Amino acid sequence: MGKKPKVKRSLGRLNDASLSAQGKVIVTSMTNNPFFKEPYPEGVTPLVQVKDTLGRFDNSCLEARSGARQSVALRKSLRAQFIVELNELGDFVDLIAKGNVEILTSSGFDYTKESTSAQVKHLPTYPSVIMSQGIKRGAVIAKAKKVARAASCEVHTTTGDPTVEGNWKHAAVFGQFKNMEVEGLTPGQQYAFRMRWIMPEGPGPWTPPLFFMPT
Repeated sequence: MGKKPKVKRSLGRLNDASLSAQGKVIVTSMTNNPFFKEPYPEGVTPLVQVKDTLGRFDNSCLEARSGARQSVALRKSLRAQFIVELNELGDFVDLIAKGNVEILTSSGFDYTKESTSAQVKHLPTYPSVIMSQGIKRGAVIAKAKKVARAASCEVHTTTGDPTVEGNWKHAAVFGQFKNMEVEGLTPGQQYAFRMRWIMPEGPGPWTPPLFFMPT
C-alpha cells in the first residue's frame, strides 16, 4: 500500500513571520472544529494555551527588534515552545485524520501528498523479440527494443518440452540488444527460446517460448 497523507513536520524551517502566520491559520482552523473536539487527549496542549503562546510569541518578536539580549532570548524560547505545541496538535490531527484529506485540510496544517505503492524500480515486462536466421549456418539472430535501465538480456534454449523447467539451458547473455546472435545450433532442428531482462535489482520475467528453426 502507498503512504497516506499526513501533517508536514516542517514548522521549524519557517522564519518567525511565516511561523506566526501558519500558527494563526492552524489556531483559527482548529477552533470549534467538529473533527477535533476538546478537551484534547493527554499530551496535547489545549488550544487556549496554544493561542496564548502565539500571542506572547508575536509580542516577543516585536520586542526582539531592539536587539536586547533578554528580548531575543525570550523570542527564541517562545518560538521553540510554540513549535512544540503545534507539533503536538499535528500528531493529534494525524491520529484523527488517518490520511483523510478532508479532515487534514480542515485543521489548517500543511500535509503531504498521498504516494502510490508502485515502486520506481519495478521490474519491466519481458523483452519484445523479433527472431531471424543468422548469416552463419546454425545461427539465429534475436532483436529486442531496449527498456530503460536494462543492463543485459539473458537467453535460454531447449529442443525439448518448453513447459518442463529442467529442459531449458543457458545459451548467452547480451549487453546489446539489436543483434543478439546465438550460434552453434543444429540446422533443421526446432528450438524454443526464452529471454529476460537483467536489471540492476535482478532478473525480470521470461518471455513465452519463442520457436525458431535455424538453417
